[in-house]
Amino acid sequence: MDSGQFLVLLGFCGLVVLQAELLTGGQEDVRVLLQQLMARVDRLERDRGRSQVAFSASLTSTSQWTHQGPFENVSPLVFREVKTNIGNAYDPDTGVFTTPTNGLYYIRFTGSIGKSGSLNAAVLKNGENMFAIYNTVGRISSNANGMTLVLNEGDRVWVVLWPNQSISDKSGLSTFSGFLIFPM
Repeated sequence: MDSGQFLVLLGFCGLVVLQAELLTGGQEDVRVLLQQLMARVDRLERDRGRSQVAFSASLTSTSQWTHQGPFENVSPLVFREVKTNIGNAYDPDTGVFTTPTNGLYYIRFTGSIGKSGSLNAAVLKNGENMFAIYNTVGRISSNANGMTLVLNEGDRVWVVLWPNQSISDKSGLSTFSGFLIFPM
């Protein structure tokens, strides 16, 4: 049931209770109930905009192979080619997704091996490793991984490339994506 259907059902239930209260003479109870219903509708409408969160970005959009790494240190990856950013929670300048609301999110990362011949990269939440991809098959091979994560408002999620590893992209093969499944 979507929020519009829920609001209609909520309004209908409220009218039934209101009619019953009027018939039994409980006008003060009706006023309190109506105020509670109006407050709930306001809260649902306000939260609806915050519950629409989705992003997807690739390292590049070019049809030419591009490579990043290998680097001596852990390096954050910045997926600059934004395809979707509903809720504007993904920052293409830093590569960081900052959660706008508490909820259950699905996060996914896909990477294509670069010039080093191996790819080892991880998705971090507030600096803690959540999941990774690893591939040593050789160039022009890719891996993907995803996970549902309970995230709180303000949590930060990003991708890092581990030392001495590389990643490549061509036409959006290496991507970082996520969306809110439901608010909590």
